[in-house]
Amino acid sequence: MKRKIPYLLALACFLFLGDVQSQDIHSSHIHATPTFISPALNGLFNGDVRFMANTRSQWNSVTKGYKTASGAVDLKVLTMGNGDLLGAGINVFADKAGDLDYKSTGVGIGISYLKSLNGRRGGNYVSFGLQAAQLSSGLDYSKIVAFDSEPLVLQGATDRLNYLDFSAGLAWFYEINKTTNMHLGVSAMHLNKPSISYIDIENLGDDQLLFRKLTFHGAVDFKLTRKSNLKPSFIFADQGPHREITAGTFYKYRTKADRIQKETSSIYLGAWLRWYAEKDIKGVDALVAAVRFDYKNTHITFTFDVNISSLKRASGGSGGPEFSIVQILDFEERRKPFKVRCPAFTY
Repeated sequence: MKRKIPYLLALACFLFLGDVQSQDIHSSHIHATPTFISPALNGLFNGDVRFMANTRSQWNSVTKGYKTASGAVDLKVLTMGNGDLLGAGINVFADKAGDLDYKSTGVGIGISYLKSLNGRRGGNYVSFGLQAAQLSSGLDYSKIVAFDSEPLVLQGATDRLNYLDFSAGLAWFYEINKTTNMHLGVSAMHLNKPSISYIDIENLGDDQLLFRKLTFHGAVDFKLTRKSNLKPSFIFADQGPHREITAGTFYKYRTKADRIQKETSSIYLGAWLRWYAEKDIKGVDALVAAVRFDYKNTHITFTFDVNISSLKRASGGSGGPEFSIVQILDFEERRKPFKVRCPAFTY
């Protein structure tokens, strides 16, 4: 029995790792990573091509915390005379965490179709999107210090997983009036529930499958004064035993405009609260503070999580900094562009 204890501990370790991976990469920039939230948001911006880059670190004060880098590019593939739009995009990410250098990476290709519900007048759209992704994860057995990992490897445990993943999304955009617009959406990730077990198990249980993730999101953008807007947004995610909701707002102030009053630069201040609801516990996780600066088609955002849960004793209240930059290219600025009234959530 004593000889089996190391292997039982290893099995427990891998089951725990699988449960951790069942939660996707985490970002507080819910407004700066739209295509990671739903494939229905590909191509929904005013311009031709959009580049997005995001980096985040978390829980560094406790151990080797999470370090996540992600990037995306999406574009309008085809605009139609009836107001419809075909969009497409590519998402990539890399995540690393823990003493075993647990790594996960992914590349996804998504398409979206935006249907205008009132023709060329615009202002009322429904968007549907699909995404296929190649995901992988792995860890370093040599860094296990509790016991010799070689027998475990010889018994069939792999150090890397590769699998396909499929997602879908649906969103509705509505222009209430010239100064107010809104959107609501839902997405379903990991529709095929791929296996994430590092050990070959004949009858896979839920703990060895990547939980499906259902995400609801929405935002409103309305004018307060001639130079300021309020941009509340929310996102609710349900994945296996994990539930999380983030809600808050940006306050936007236009700092500069050109001769025809076209906005050229703006500054934003924002705050969100993040709640969690696990199987047996629930509460407030963090306060998310953000500052953003727009200059023409460049958007730069810095966010910091202040941990206010019971874990603040270990974290010192420090959740994690996050930095993002979004660049939109418009190759034909002189033509009248195809405009989609995008709320703050999607830039």
